[in-house]
Amino acid sequence: MSRLFTFGCSFTNYSWPTWADFLGLEFDYFENWGVPGIGNVAIANRVSECFVKNNITSEDTVVIQWSNYLRNDYHLFEDVNNRDLDNNWKTKGNIFGYTNTQLYNKNWLTTFFDEQSYIMLSLNAIYSTIQLVESTGCKWKMTSIGEFNKLGTDNIIDPINYQEQISKHSNLWDNDKFLPYKKIWDNSNWVTPIGTYCWKNVDLFYTWLSGPKKLKWVDPHPAPELGIDWLYNILKPSLNLDNDKLTTEQLDWIARCRQVKNSFEDLQDFGDVIALELKNYDKTYRGY
Repeated sequence: MSRLFTFGCSFTNYSWPTWADFLGLEFDYFENWGVPGIGNVAIANRVSECFVKNNITSEDTVVIQWSNYLRNDYHLFEDVNNRDLDNNWKTKGNIFGYTNTQLYNKNWLTTFFDEQSYIMLSLNAIYSTIQLVESTGCKWKMTSIGEFNKLGTDNIIDPINYQEQISKHSNLWDNDKFLPYKKIWDNSNWVTPIGTYCWKNVDLFYTWLSGPKKLKWVDPHPAPELGIDWLYNILKPSLNLDNDKLTTEQLDWIARCRQVKNSFEDLQDFGDVIALELKNYDKTYRGY
């Protein structure tokens, strides 16, 4: 029996089928361990948990999408404040995001945050996970939102401004402190970052209206057509999987997402309908 396990943030598990969900249709068994907003340390923890519970072997396929290093995740088996009861991993996204100003205030940042330490934690999480997946002999690939060594400077908020931002990149390897970690990427199991690949196709991104004033915004997550494009042109060839044509179910998913999108201007409403209507689309939270 062919089994696929995928890991990542909202670029792996979002309000519509991602590359992971489309690929899962081609396997006998599939679990999507992606969690929106999650950071790299938590991703590494979830990979370990999945490997323990599922006894990953050389017969399995594992794909891990790494996230942004500026994320701080914590885990609670019991949340006494009754927050986010669906997920025990509390994922808040970038600690400098506008929704995190109260949680990660100036006092917290002064006490707990050091940027270079957060970079190190992500690098160690990635390195340790590589050792784990290699030890099992499973077929595996890794990707990320953008190029990790650019420290998120190529992660766009508005895809329309992609070309304007591309000249602002920094390079992690210019810092001697982190240069020894560069060898992590000297591995053929890394594939082109999904954000880097998709953000150039601005016309295919979804837009939404939000708030009382119905302000329009461009969703930086790859729309289904873009996710499947990256899957068939980047990931599947690297896994030596047949990529001649889309399956009937994959085509049905894309067509239905397009139809529903034409009926909704709000992301939440769209996601609710998609979760209910797509056959074999499983949004179950995995793990502890």
